Amino acid sequence: MIKFILNGKIFELENDMSVYDFLAQNGYELKFIALERDGEILPKKLWSEHFMSEAKTYEIVTLVGGG
Repeated sequence: MIKFILNGKIFELENDMSVYDFLAQNGYELKFIALERDGEILPKKLWSEHFMSEAKTYEIVTLVGGG
């Protein structure tokens, strides 16, 4: 079981899952978000290569346009 925190909520996964797959399966609009892992931005180009990791803390930032 893989446990991690996302936006202050504890998540558990039974199997490894890439960051990209996790975000897509949970309904995030991938082109409008940024992901921070333990205080550092994880570049989008690495989302498919990196897996949601045990004991990590993630924060999702939604990009908002305006004027």
